Amino acid sequence: MIKEICLYIFLSIIFFKIYNKYISNLIIDKPNHRSSHIKVVPTSGGLLFLLIHFISIIFSGNYNLFILLPIGVIGFIDDLFDIKQFYRLCFQIINIYFIAELYVNFDIFKSIQLPSSIIFFIILIFGITLVNCINFMDGIDGLVSSNMFLIFLNYTFIFNSEFIGITFALFVFLFYNWSPAKLFMGDSGSTFLGLVLFYMISTSNNLNDSFILFLTASPLLMDSLVCILRRYLNKENIFSPHKKHLYQRMHQKGMKHEEVSIIYAVCTFILIIFSHTNNLIIMS
Repeated sequence: MIKEICLYIFLSIIFFKIYNKYISNLIIDKPNHRSSHIKVVPTSGGLLFLLIHFISIIFSGNYNLFILLPIGVIGFIDDLFDIKQFYRLCFQIINIYFIAELYVNFDIFKSIQLPSSIIFFIILIFGITLVNCINFMDGIDGLVSSNMFLIFLNYTFIFNSEFIGITFALFVFLFYNWSPAKLFMGDSGSTFLGLVLFYMISTSNNLNDSFILFLTASPLLMDSLVCILRRYLNKENIFSPHKKHLYQRMHQKGMKHEEVSIIYAVCTFILIIFSHTNNLIIMS
Protein backbone atom coordinates (compact mmCIF):
# COMPACT_ATOMS: atom_id res chain seq x y z
CA MET A 1 0.00 0.00 0.00
CA ILE A 2 2.92 2.37 0.68
CA LYS A 3 3.95 2.19 -2.99
CA GLU A 4 0.39 3.03 -4.03
CA ILE A 5 0.24 5.97 -1.64
CA CYS A 6 3.53 7.36 -2.96
CA LEU A 7 2.37 6.86 -6.55
CA TYR A 8 -0.92 8.71 -6.05
CA ILE A 9 0.73 11.54 -4.12
CA PHE A 10 3.31 11.90 -6.90
CA LEU A 11 0.67 11.85 -9.65
CA SER A 12 -1.52 14.31 -7.75
CA ILE A 13 1.35 16.75 -7.27
CA ILE A 14 2.18 16.61 -11.00
CA PHE A 15 -1.46 16.97 -12.10
CA PHE A 16 -2.24 19.82 -9.72
CA LYS A 17 0.90 21.71 -10.79
CA ILE A 18 -0.06 21.33 -14.45
CA TYR A 19 -3.67 22.30 -13.75
CA ASN A 20 -2.70 25.29 -11.63
CA LYS A 21 -0.23 26.55 -14.24
CA TYR A 22 -2.06 25.99 -17.52
CA ILE A 23 -5.79 25.49 -16.90
CA SER A 24 -6.93 27.04 -13.63
CA ASN A 25 -7.07 30.62 -14.91
CA LEU A 26 -9.61 29.55 -17.52
CA ILE A 27 -12.11 28.43 -14.85
CA ILE A 28 -12.55 30.99 -12.08
CA ASP A 29 -14.92 31.61 -9.20
CA LYS A 30 -15.96 35.24 -8.91
CA PRO A 31 -17.17 36.27 -5.44
CA ASN A 32 -20.80 37.28 -4.99
CA HIS A 33 -23.06 38.28 -2.09
CA ARG A 34 -23.06 34.68 -0.77
CA SER A 35 -19.33 34.10 -1.06
CA SER A 36 -17.04 33.80 1.94
CA HIS A 37 -14.06 34.90 -0.15
CA ILE A 38 -13.39 38.33 -1.64
CA LYS A 39 -10.93 37.50 -4.43
CA VAL A 40 -11.28 35.70 -7.75
CA VAL A 41 -10.02 32.13 -7.24
CA PRO A 42 -9.48 29.34 -9.82
CA THR A 43 -12.02 26.56 -9.39
CA SER A 44 -12.96 23.06 -10.59
CA GLY A 45 -9.85 21.48 -9.07
CA GLY A 46 -12.12 18.50 -8.43
CA LEU A 47 -11.53 17.56 -12.05
CA LEU A 48 -8.21 16.16 -10.85
CA PHE A 49 -10.06 13.90 -8.39
CA LEU A 50 -11.85 12.39 -11.39
CA LEU A 51 -8.58 11.87 -13.23
CA ILE A 52 -6.90 10.20 -10.26
CA HIS A 53 -10.00 8.06 -9.70
CA PHE A 54 -9.95 7.02 -13.37
CA ILE A 55 -6.29 6.01 -13.11
CA SER A 56 -6.89 4.05 -9.88
CA ILE A 57 -9.72 2.14 -11.58
CA ILE A 58 -7.42 1.19 -14.46
CA PHE A 59 -4.71 0.04 -12.04
CA SER A 60 -7.09 -1.93 -9.80
CA GLY A 61 -9.44 -3.30 -12.46
CA ASN A 62 -12.41 -2.34 -10.25
CA TYR A 63 -14.42 -1.12 -13.24
CA ASN A 64 -17.75 -0.83 -11.40
CA LEU A 65 -16.35 2.38 -9.86
CA PHE A 66 -16.65 4.11 -13.24
CA ILE A 67 -20.29 4.69 -12.23
CA LEU A 68 -19.11 7.46 -9.87
CA LEU A 69 -17.54 9.58 -12.60
CA PRO A 70 -20.58 11.01 -14.47
CA ILE A 71 -21.73 13.24 -11.60
CA GLY A 72 -18.27 14.82 -11.47
CA VAL A 73 -18.30 15.43 -15.21
CA ILE A 74 -21.67 17.16 -14.92
CA GLY A 75 -20.26 19.14 -12.00
CA PHE A 76 -17.38 20.27 -14.20
CA ILE A 77 -19.79 21.35 -16.94
CA ASP A 78 -21.76 23.23 -14.26
CA ASP A 79 -18.56 24.97 -13.15
CA LEU A 80 -18.10 26.12 -16.73
CA PHE A 81 -21.63 27.00 -17.81
CA ASP A 82 -23.78 27.14 -14.64
CA ILE A 83 -26.38 24.46 -15.44
CA LYS A 84 -29.89 25.05 -14.11
CA GLN A 85 -30.56 23.50 -10.73
CA PHE A 86 -33.39 21.30 -12.05
CA TYR A 87 -31.16 19.61 -14.65
CA ARG A 88 -28.37 19.05 -12.13
CA LEU A 89 -30.84 17.40 -9.77
CA CYS A 90 -32.24 15.17 -12.53
CA PHE A 91 -28.78 13.95 -13.40
CA GLN A 92 -27.96 13.30 -9.74
CA ILE A 93 -31.13 11.22 -9.39
CA ILE A 94 -30.20 9.13 -12.45
CA ASN A 95 -26.63 8.52 -11.26
CA ILE A 96 -27.73 7.61 -7.72
CA TYR A 97 -30.53 5.40 -9.07
CA PHE A 98 -28.10 3.23 -11.01
CA ILE A 99 -25.74 2.93 -8.04
CA ALA A 100 -28.65 1.82 -5.83
CA GLU A 101 -29.95 -0.55 -8.49
CA LEU A 102 -26.60 -2.18 -9.29
CA TYR A 103 -24.45 -2.08 -6.17
CA VAL A 104 -26.41 -1.57 -2.96
CA ASN A 105 -26.58 -4.74 -0.87
CA PHE A 106 -30.25 -4.88 0.11
CA ASP A 107 -29.68 -8.03 2.20
CA ILE A 108 -28.42 -5.87 5.05
CA PHE A 109 -31.90 -4.30 5.33
CA LYS A 110 -33.67 -7.62 6.01
CA SER A 111 -34.09 -6.69 9.67
CA ILE A 112 -36.08 -3.59 8.65
CA GLN A 113 -39.73 -4.49 8.20
CA LEU A 114 -40.40 -2.37 5.13
CA PRO A 115 -41.14 -3.26 1.49
CA SER A 116 -38.02 -3.28 -0.71
CA SER A 117 -39.52 -0.53 -2.90
CA ILE A 118 -39.78 1.79 0.12
CA ILE A 119 -36.22 0.99 1.17
CA PHE A 120 -35.02 1.70 -2.38
CA PHE A 121 -36.82 5.07 -2.36
CA ILE A 122 -35.30 5.97 1.02
CA ILE A 123 -31.83 5.11 -0.27
CA LEU A 124 -32.43 7.27 -3.34
CA ILE A 125 -33.50 10.26 -1.23
CA PHE A 126 -30.58 9.66 1.12
CA GLY A 127 -28.14 9.72 -1.79
CA ILE A 128 -29.54 12.95 -3.24
CA THR A 129 -29.43 14.56 0.21
CA LEU A 130 -25.87 13.40 0.86
CA VAL A 131 -24.50 14.69 -2.45
CA ASN A 132 -26.09 18.10 -1.98
CA CYS A 133 -25.14 18.39 1.69
CA ILE A 134 -21.46 17.99 0.80
CA ASN A 135 -21.89 20.45 -2.07
CA PHE A 136 -23.54 23.02 0.24
CA MET A 137 -20.67 22.73 2.74
CA ASP A 138 -17.99 23.64 0.20
CA GLY A 139 -18.09 27.32 1.04
CA ILE A 140 -14.87 28.18 2.86
CA ASP A 141 -11.23 27.25 2.43
CA GLY A 142 -10.28 23.73 3.45
CA LEU A 143 -13.57 22.75 5.07
CA VAL A 144 -14.79 19.94 2.82
CA SER A 145 -11.33 18.87 1.67
CA SER A 146 -9.93 18.41 5.20
CA ASN A 147 -12.96 16.58 6.55
CA MET A 148 -13.39 14.35 3.51
CA PHE A 149 -9.69 13.50 3.60
CA LEU A 150 -10.05 12.24 7.18
CA ILE A 151 -13.23 10.28 6.35
CA PHE A 152 -11.69 8.72 3.23
CA LEU A 153 -8.41 7.97 5.04
CA ASN A 154 -10.31 6.11 7.73
CA TYR A 155 -12.31 4.20 5.11
CA THR A 156 -9.15 3.30 3.16
CA PHE A 157 -7.32 1.76 6.11
CA ILE A 158 -10.27 0.24 7.99
CA PHE A 159 -12.87 -0.79 5.40
CA ASN A 160 -11.59 -0.89 1.82
CA SER A 161 -8.66 0.59 -0.12
CA GLU A 162 -10.66 1.09 -3.35
CA PHE A 163 -10.58 4.89 -2.92
CA ILE A 164 -6.93 5.23 -2.01
CA GLY A 165 -6.31 7.37 -5.09
CA ILE A 166 -8.95 9.97 -4.23
CA THR A 167 -7.84 9.97 -0.59
CA PHE A 168 -4.31 11.08 -1.38
CA ALA A 169 -5.41 13.38 -4.19
CA LEU A 170 -7.40 15.14 -1.44
CA PHE A 171 -4.27 15.26 0.71
CA VAL A 172 -2.34 17.06 -2.03
CA PHE A 173 -5.32 19.28 -2.86
CA LEU A 174 -5.42 20.49 0.75
CA PHE A 175 -2.17 22.37 0.16
CA TYR A 176 -3.90 24.35 -2.59
CA ASN A 177 -7.27 24.66 -0.85
CA TRP A 178 -6.16 25.64 2.65
CA SER A 179 -6.64 29.28 3.57
CA PRO A 180 -5.89 31.44 1.70
CA ALA A 181 -7.08 29.07 -1.02
CA LYS A 182 -5.28 29.08 -4.36
CA LEU A 183 -7.75 26.61 -5.87
CA PHE A 184 -11.36 25.53 -5.22
CA MET A 185 -12.68 22.06 -5.98
CA GLY A 186 -15.93 23.37 -7.53
CA ASP A 187 -19.03 21.27 -8.15
CA SER A 188 -16.89 18.80 -10.08
CA GLY A 189 -15.23 17.96 -6.77
CA SER A 190 -17.91 18.44 -4.11
CA THR A 191 -20.71 16.51 -5.85
CA PHE A 192 -18.26 13.74 -6.78
CA LEU A 193 -17.01 13.44 -3.19
CA GLY A 194 -20.60 13.39 -1.94
CA LEU A 195 -21.43 10.55 -4.32
CA VAL A 196 -18.34 8.59 -3.27
CA LEU A 197 -19.41 8.98 0.37
CA PHE A 198 -22.88 7.73 -0.55
CA TYR A 199 -21.31 4.74 -2.30
CA MET A 200 -19.17 3.97 0.77
CA ILE A 201 -22.14 4.10 3.11
CA SER A 202 -24.71 2.34 0.94
CA THR A 203 -22.49 -0.54 -0.20
CA SER A 204 -21.13 -1.49 3.24
CA ASN A 205 -21.42 -5.10 4.33
CA ASN A 206 -23.63 -4.35 7.32
CA LEU A 207 -25.78 -1.59 8.76
CA ASN A 208 -23.40 -0.95 11.62
CA ASP A 209 -20.56 -0.02 9.26
CA SER A 210 -22.95 2.19 7.30
CA PHE A 211 -24.05 4.02 10.46
CA ILE A 212 -20.46 4.48 11.59
CA LEU A 213 -19.45 5.96 8.22
CA PHE A 214 -22.45 8.28 8.33
CA LEU A 215 -21.75 9.40 11.90
CA THR A 216 -18.07 10.10 11.23
CA ALA A 217 -19.24 12.43 8.45
CA SER A 218 -21.89 14.06 10.66
CA PRO A 219 -20.01 17.34 11.37
CA LEU A 220 -20.45 18.18 7.68
CA LEU A 221 -23.80 16.49 7.14
CA MET A 222 -25.63 17.74 10.24
CA ASP A 223 -24.72 21.35 9.52
CA SER A 224 -26.51 21.10 6.16
CA LEU A 225 -29.43 19.01 7.42
CA VAL A 226 -30.15 21.25 10.41
CA CYS A 227 -29.88 24.34 8.21
CA ILE A 228 -32.37 22.89 5.71
CA LEU A 229 -34.77 21.97 8.54
CA ARG A 230 -34.55 25.42 10.14
CA ARG A 231 -35.22 27.16 6.84
CA TYR A 232 -38.15 24.85 6.11
CA LEU A 233 -39.69 25.52 9.56
CA ASN A 234 -39.23 29.25 8.94
CA LYS A 235 -41.15 28.80 5.65
CA GLU A 236 -38.17 29.80 3.54
CA ASN A 237 -37.41 28.39 0.11
CA ILE A 238 -34.83 25.72 0.96
CA PHE A 239 -33.53 25.80 -2.61
CA SER A 240 -32.80 29.54 -2.68
CA PRO A 241 -29.24 30.83 -2.07
CA HIS A 242 -28.39 31.82 1.50
CA LYS A 243 -25.64 32.22 4.10
CA LYS A 244 -27.24 30.46 7.07
CA HIS A 245 -25.09 27.36 7.51
CA LEU A 246 -23.33 27.18 10.85
CA TYR A 247 -19.90 27.40 9.21
CA GLN A 248 -21.01 30.56 7.37
CA ARG A 249 -22.34 32.16 10.54
CA MET A 250 -19.10 31.30 12.37
CA HIS A 251 -17.17 33.07 9.63
CA GLN A 252 -19.56 36.05 9.72
CA LYS A 253 -18.90 36.36 13.47
CA GLY A 254 -15.22 36.90 12.74
CA MET A 255 -13.66 33.44 12.72
CA LYS A 256 -11.04 32.81 10.07
CA HIS A 257 -11.49 30.16 7.38
CA GLU A 258 -8.79 27.95 8.84
CA GLU A 259 -10.25 28.21 12.36
CA VAL A 260 -13.67 27.03 11.21
CA SER A 261 -12.19 24.23 9.12
CA ILE A 262 -10.01 23.03 12.00
CA ILE A 263 -13.01 22.91 14.36
CA TYR A 264 -14.96 20.71 11.94
CA ALA A 265 -11.91 18.53 11.19
CA VAL A 266 -11.22 18.01 14.90
CA CYS A 267 -14.85 16.95 15.45
CA THR A 268 -14.58 14.50 12.55
CA PHE A 269 -11.28 13.15 13.88
CA ILE A 270 -12.75 12.64 17.37
CA LEU A 271 -15.71 10.72 15.95
CA ILE A 272 -13.33 8.53 13.95
CA ILE A 273 -11.33 7.80 17.12
CA PHE A 274 -14.55 6.93 18.97
CA SER A 275 -15.49 4.56 16.16
CA HIS A 276 -12.31 2.57 16.83
CA THR A 277 -13.00 2.32 20.55
CA ASN A 278 -16.45 0.77 19.86
CA ASN A 279 -18.20 3.85 21.14
CA LEU A 280 -20.04 4.44 17.87
CA ILE A 281 -21.48 0.95 17.51
CA ILE A 282 -25.19 1.15 16.77
CA MET A 283 -26.10 -2.51 16.65
CA SER A 284 -24.36 -5.84 16.95
